[in-house]
Amino acid sequence: MEMCAGGDLLNYVRKRRRLKENVCKRLFHQIINAIGYVHQRSVVHRDIKLDNILLDRKENVKIGDFGVSRIVK
Repeated sequence: MEMCAGGDLLNYVRKRRRLKENVCKRLFHQIINAIGYVHQRSVVHRDIKLDNILLDRKENVKIGDFGVSRIVK
């Protein structure tokens, strides 16, 4: 399991209260790419929320908690 020292996106947003547009764009782009990646592998996460989007030390997005995910045929 990878270490996500940046915590989750919910706490990241709460701590900063307001994010700059370029930061939002970068994070959103990574989230969309990550969801696209799992969809290409026929996996549906089914629980995307700020708590389940994790950040590493460089503030790169990682999606966690695939507990309710399903493989779609």
